[in-house]
Amino acid sequence: MVGETFPALPSRPFDANKSTMGSVTVVGASTGLSGAALLAAHAAIRSGCGRVTIAVPATVANVAEEQKPLEVMCWSPLDGESCWTATAIDSLLQSPHPDCWVFGCGLGRDRKSTAALASWLQARSTPAVIDADGLWHLGEDPALIGKLGPDTILTPHQGELNRLAQVFDLKGLRREDLGTTLHQRSGSVVVAKGPGTVTIGPSGVHTNRTGNPGMATAGSGDVLAGVIGALVARGDPPETAARRGVWLHGYAGDLAATQRGQESMIAGDIIEMLGEAFQKLEECR
Repeated sequence: MVGETFPALPSRPFDANKSTMGSVTVVGASTGLSGAALLAAHAAIRSGCGRVTIAVPATVANVAEEQKPLEVMCWSPLDGESCWTATAIDSLLQSPHPDCWVFGCGLGRDRKSTAALASWLQARSTPAVIDADGLWHLGEDPALIGKLGPDTILTPHQGELNRLAQVFDLKGLRREDLGTTLHQRSGSVVVAKGPGTVTIGPSGVHTNRTGNPGMATAGSGDVLAGVIGALVARGDPPETAARRGVWLHGYAGDLAATQRGQESMIAGDIIEMLGEAFQKLEECR
């Protein structure tokens, strides 16, 4: 059984097409870290949205184009930079904005990218998931917390949450308490990742019951970010998308564990099981 009660997924009409099923743009990658953004993009296209674009720095563009799923588009500023800059973000934002952004997977920690995050937060017009190095850059400029709000989903693991707690002087010792304070300060939905991932939003604190220790593997969090981004693009409100995405991600991980074993599971195995996880979610409604 699901063990959770979710609203029905937004409908997929008979006359649906890729332009009506939502779009996601994954902004991330840097030299040596392109895989994170690619995993997020792959997870997003597997999670039912109509169109996914991976936006990467110039020096990563060739790798991303070669390694991305065939169904995913690739965008780059082609400015010769190896990281995201404010100028590159300004160029990206000239294009139509997606229904949901996923920002930070593999972004890297070049100081120029803190300014890129600030420019993007100032100009974006649609909801977003901020993950990984996006959260690191958020911690580099505490004033940016005021640019988040209820259409943003933050997805920190314990280490990232602890760093944000120091930066923003969050109160509490437990993950639930820190996540609740971060939600209150930012107005954003907070997904505090780890065993029994906790989602904090307007309706309160929700603990997830799917997942297993085999999911403690590189790229698992990037997969989750892509799943949540796709659900927002499909039409889920941010808190619903976060809770549903966490459940699907964990259940896909449980299915992967039965086939691969916890010791040999990799993030791509979770992506491959997303279809079965969506089917189970619908069966148990």
